[in-house]
Amino acid sequence: MRKYFEIFKYSLKTQFAFIYNYLFSLVSFAVHVFVFNELWDFILQGKEIVGYTKPELIWYIIIAECILYSGDKKYNQVADMVKQGDIANMLIKPVDTINYLVAETSASIIKIFINLILAIILGVTLAGPIEVSVGSVLLGLFALVLGVFIHNLLQIFIGIIAFYTEENKSFWMVVQKIAFFVVFTPLEFYPKVVQNILRFLPTTYFVYVPAKIFVNFEIKMAVGLILLEILSGLVVYAVIRFVYKKGAERINVNGG
Repeated sequence: MRKYFEIFKYSLKTQFAFIYNYLFSLVSFAVHVFVFNELWDFILQGKEIVGYTKPELIWYIIIAECILYSGDKKYNQVADMVKQGDIANMLIKPVDTINYLVAETSASIIKIFINLILAIILGVTLAGPIEVSVGSVLLGLFALVLGVFIHNLLQIFIGIIAFYTEENKSFWMVVQKIAFFVVFTPLEFYPKVVQNILRFLPTTYFVYVPAKIFVNFEIKMAVGLILLEILSGLVVYAVIRFVYKKGAERINVNGG
């Protein structure tokens, strides 16, 4: 366990090596929130829609964007490890490759707390404060961390697809576009048929659950959503291990 913690610490140092890139991403984050604040202000004109007020919608978008802006393009790094043969070298090292990648990408969880500071400033400035409780804050933060974790797992999954395909950027674009369904509009905005489809996708749980808990908290609902979020993460992790195992077998069969 200690070796994975050391991997986490090293990755944490490299996360902020290019600090200006990160600061620019925060500017982009703020611009997105400002645009949607104006958009929903024009659409709603003080009214509620499917139980959400305009301030709640803005806070929902802010929390959802927090998660997306906490991640890096790790799928490219993982894919390069596969294409360049580095993943084969990992097979002879005393670490589990998938757990190594999880530990390395988990350093981005630190970003969520930095982004959250900006999120609170933006939320209070543009939408005003919303009602929170100890339960909504604690469970919301827990769901946020889980959300970033699932986001990272999805990137690892897209990365190891490089065992089977030359280019994986298009796969990540599909994941992003599906996630956008619940980034800018909550799940309740969609017809039941679409909701039922989205409930089966991990992209829904890493975005929708934290945002929903923060802005529309109810203890029973929050616990149920977090359990589904955990289940979603476990399923993605299991799929990653299966795909990686089959890919590693191909390396062994082909002689490295």
